[in-house]
Amino acid sequence: MLPYMKEYGPVRRRLRIKNRKRLIVFLVLILLTFLMIFIPKIGTGQINYTEYTVTYGDTYWSIARGLQAAGYGGRKDIRDIVHELISKSGIPAHELKEGDTIYIPEAGE
Repeated sequence: MLPYMKEYGPVRRRLRIKNRKRLIVFLVLILLTFLMIFIPKIGTGQINYTEYTVTYGDTYWSIARGLQAAGYGGRKDIRDIVHELISKSGIPAHELKEGDTIYIPEAGE
């Protein structure tokens, strides 16, 4: 290279914010999207559970059907109610027998 010519590196451009309002709106939208995706939904209320002693012939399905008829869960699928009963009580469905105590949600909730 010739001694009187300087060697220049790649052109460095300085980033400028041309429209601050647009940048703020964009960042707020990114933040809200992040919060909606990664923050779990919070339940509307706490459910009260009562003890229920299993009688002869009771199954989780029959208990869930009775709860649904009493108004628990609204349009909730009966399988979800059965799963809730099993997880709250801690007794698997095939081990449920007469005299066991399980926890069922109050139907008025």
